Amino acid sequence: MPYEIELEDLRIGFASAHFIVGHDKCGRMHGHNYFLKVALTGELNDQQMVLDYGLLKEELQKLTKPLDHKVLLATKAEGLFFEETDETVTVKTCGKRYVIPREDVFFLPIAATTAEELARYFHQELKKIWPNFGIRTNIEEAPGTSATYYE
Repeated sequence: MPYEIELEDLRIGFASAHFIVGHDKCGRMHGHNYFLKVALTGELNDQQMVLDYGLLKEELQKLTKPLDHKVLLATKAEGLFFEETDETVTVKTCGKRYVIPREDVFFLPIAATTAEELARYFHQELKKIWPNFGIRTNIEEAPGTSATYYE
């Protein structure tokens, strides 16, 4: 796979709240303006492209939009317990109890809402769409602070 394309667009992002179970500072609910940057490695198609940037951008927006202005909750986190109703999600952890409107929550099948785990989550979602590409995902949670996942 000799070709690689990258997409970094400030419109491919989301603003979300989260916390990391058991972490001294990040255990408190706080938020970030996240940005997703992606690189795809592959062969050229019949249009002499790895992939049309417009198609890549469209798929990235589909993946990031549902997380925008939500509280991110890691369903595989140890020490994090959920009680759901049609209207609310109650979260219990480390002696804290949060009651959040259900519509304001996005559950992620990850162990923690760290940048590293978010990068892996997006990588896995993109692999479902394009299994034959090499994929590198990068999540920036603050200027100069990011995590990258690739296989």
